[in-house]
Amino acid sequence: MTRRWTRFIRELCANRWVRGGALTLYYATILVGLILLYGKGDFSTPKFIYQGF
Repeated sequence: MTRRWTRFIRELCANRWVRGGALTLYYATILVGLILLYGKGDFSTPKFIYQGF
């Protein structure tokens, strides 16, 4: 049973279409995450923390 799954996963990884689709999904997820984190539109620097000293 384990050998069958291992062979199946190896065949999926060897398929160039599956690999390309997985990489595209991976990088698209990273881009969406970055847009969600930094997409507020406010790219100004924060106030200096030690300004009161």
